[in-house]
Amino acid sequence: MNWINTLTPWQWLLLAAIPPAILSLYFLKLKRREMVVPSTLLWKRTIEDLHVNSIWQRLRNNLLLILQLLFMGLVILACLRPGWSGMNRVGERRIYIIDNSASMSATDQPPTRLDVAKAKVRELISDTSSDDVGMVIAFSDRADVRQGFTSDKRRLLDAVDSIQFTSHTTDAREALRAAAGLANPGRTSFEDNKDIQVADAVPATVYLVTDGAIGDLGEADYGQLKIEYLPVGAVDTPNLGIVGFALERNEERTEEIEAFARIVNTGKEHVDCTASLYLDDVLLDASAVSIDGGQETGIRFEIQGIERGKLKLELDHSDGLSIDNVAYAAIRPSRQIAVLLVTAGNTALQTGLKTTRVQQIASVVEQDPTFLNSPEYAAAVADSQYDLIIFDACSPSKMPASNTLFIGSLPPEDIQSNDAPSKWQFGEPVSPALILDVNRLSPITQYLEMASVSIVEARSITPPETGTILMTSDSGPVFAVAPRGPFQDAILGFDIVRPGPNGTEMNTDWGIKRSFPVFVYAAVENLGGGITQASAPSVRPGWPIHLTLSSRADTYEIVDPKGNRTTIDRGPDGRFIFTQTDTPGAYEVFAPGLEYPVELFCSNLFSSSESDLAIGTEIQTGAEMIAATDTTIRARQETWRWLLLLGLVLLMVEWVVFNKRVFI
Repeated sequence: MNWINTLTPWQWLLLAAIPPAILSLYFLKLKRREMVVPSTLLWKRTIEDLHVNSIWQRLRNNLLLILQLLFMGLVILACLRPGWSGMNRVGERRIYIIDNSASMSATDQPPTRLDVAKAKVRELISDTSSDDVGMVIAFSDRADVRQGFTSDKRRLLDAVDSIQFTSHTTDAREALRAAAGLANPGRTSFEDNKDIQVADAVPATVYLVTDGAIGDLGEADYGQLKIEYLPVGAVDTPNLGIVGFALERNEERTEEIEAFARIVNTGKEHVDCTASLYLDDVLLDASAVSIDGGQETGIRFEIQGIERGKLKLELDHSDGLSIDNVAYAAIRPSRQIAVLLVTAGNTALQTGLKTTRVQQIASVVEQDPTFLNSPEYAAAVADSQYDLIIFDACSPSKMPASNTLFIGSLPPEDIQSNDAPSKWQFGEPVSPALILDVNRLSPITQYLEMASVSIVEARSITPPETGTILMTSDSGPVFAVAPRGPFQDAILGFDIVRPGPNGTEMNTDWGIKRSFPVFVYAAVENLGGGITQASAPSVRPGWPIHLTLSSRADTYEIVDPKGNRTTIDRGPDGRFIFTQTDTPGAYEVFAPGLEYPVELFCSNLFSSSESDLAIGTEIQTGAEMIAATDTTIRARQETWRWLLLLGLVLLMVEWVVFNKRVFI
């Protein structure tokens, strides 16, 4: 039990004078008028009154006096604010951070870990003082501030109740950074018509409620935050989970697809179960799984004669976490793109376009530069018959309605300028040129090795502001790509071959290097939008996916696993980006007017850390190790409200006693 002084010395003096004043009322004599009465029946009562009100007479037992003194004693005691406290301070700032990642849907603590975490936070909020302010943050691999700083418990409790499961992985760094940034505002006013002053010097206490699999917090400095780690979950919870599922086409037997899956057992006991493979919700195959505790194993399926479809792999095993017992993959529909090569003769480029991998995704038509002036070319580009046009040492009079790749030639003047930042700019030819850097982030150049490539002559190029530089030489950028409305234009600032005094001669030895066919294939696949892999791409729930789609359409429709439809438009950089991948499963992409999907992709958890349901006993932030805290941490328990309520009851009893005495 401890006490908090709430009054000034002068207020205490005034309050302390009230009990003596009450006593003095019972010592004072009554002044009565002398009257002649016709009977002696009232003498006895008069003598008693004189004895009671005599200042020299000892006080007799009086219930009214006792009740009044008890009431004042309770008031004085309430002003001292008696109570008992745990580890928290009165008037502190509290930040409740609740983990709602995939592992929090585990049922080892019924009904789920998330429900237990929310119950703990509700208890902490209910125990706070009226002077405390708090905020609520939910986190998985991103932070979600559900309620800013407020002293309104109802708002905090509603924010906690609104937190739901996600299928995301866990990363507490963003949540803690958000807490650190919001913990010390000079003034905040999240409540209606109420402004709460929060001093920067007052630290904040963070209650991190999670199962401990929060990722690496690194060396971040969280300033004034005091972190209390409240673990949720049972110890040594066993679990079996799928951490990988992919498809691969057999190179020798192209009609055969092999499906591979990785399964991990995070428990200590040996597990035997069955893995069932479904094609469009119809059982296709099954395989026995036998795996020791703490081990990982792989299984394999052979799929024949199937061109497209959605696959689901399911473990017939009951454990604490169900979301990782199911994984999804999809057999992508084959899609060939139309490519037009305009060249006067380039053996290296022609050979690169005839490789098996390019032929699988593209139908290539070759024409000489005179074709650019024909009516057939004008009709073809007007109807967008080609997904990609490669201009080798030549240029059209007007840009076509398709993606383009210019090799050693400048595009028409309608997209180039010497000073406009929204257009291409070109420098003078420089000889020789040496490649210094390649953009590894672009799928067109990520696998290129250009250190040993020699270039006789090259021209520096500068793309528009929305463009991306893909290759840089000692004389400046020599390869770049930029959007043009719904299309992409890539320009290479040097020829592969060029006319010479004795006929065609090589301008670079890149054409005989191993990286050149790699470049041709990557350019066709990414600029044209072709597909070669049987397995559809997979992302983790909530992560964005970049879709390579044909430039013939500006919008596509995506159908998620629940049947919801979303329309996506081509971005300003010419790409399609889809972000609504929260639901695990297979997604279908439809082009306008087509019955079958032109692309598929999947959303899967695939996280060993989420599948491991072991509870962390401590977390580390930089050099500080934070041990798990007893979940019975409580705020200061105030008793002054109960004391005042008891005083009110005594006051009512005193009133009843007084009235009964009067009317007797």
